[in-house]
Amino acid sequence: MRKIITSLFLSGLVLSVAPITSASAKEIPPKKYSSCAALRKDYPNGVAVDWYSRGTSKAAVKNEVYNLNYRKLDKKATGLMCAPKTK
Repeated sequence: MRKIITSLFLSGLVLSVAPITSASAKEIPPKKYSSCAALRKDYPNGVAVDWYSRGTSKAAVKNEVYNLNYRKLDKKATGLMCAPKTK
C-alpha cells in the first residue's frame, strides 16, 4: 500500500511540474536586424556567437541571432557584434 501511494504521489508531482517547465522554456524566434541600433533595442550589450567570443563582455550568447546577422553587423568578424564601446 505504501509503494502505491508513493508512486502515485511522485507521478502526480512529475505531471504537475512538466507543463510549467515546458512553458517557461519557450524561446523567441531569432530575427534579422537592419542595424546595430535595432539589435541593441533587444540586446543592449550586443550578441556573441559563443562563450569564447563573448570573452569578458556582457553580450548575450545567441548563436541563431548571430548567424542571421553577422554578414551585415559583425564588421571585424570577431564573433561579437554590436557590443557597446568601452571607455
